[in-house]
Amino acid sequence: MFKTLLKSTALAAAITLPALPAVASAAKPPLSHQGQWWTHPSGCEYSRAGRPGETVWFLIINTARPGCPSYIATETWGGIYRAEGPKI
Repeated sequence: MFKTLLKSTALAAAITLPALPAVASAAKPPLSHQGQWWTHPSGCEYSRAGRPGETVWFLIINTARPGCPSYIATETWGGIYRAEGPKI
């Protein structure tokens, strides 16, 4: 009885839960993007920076939205940056 109740509850939850939006961190600027600024699909805006040979996109704070990483590293050297910074 208890197992049947758990199965039916899990099934009901799976059917009634709305689809979750894509995670903000999934999007990155294309490597071919040459502009100074890039807008994330969620609306956060980033500015290009980095040392020669690396590209790191830093969040423009007044455009920050929940779930946006503080930076996105697309090309780095030396292992200083992770792929993304902490989420806002």
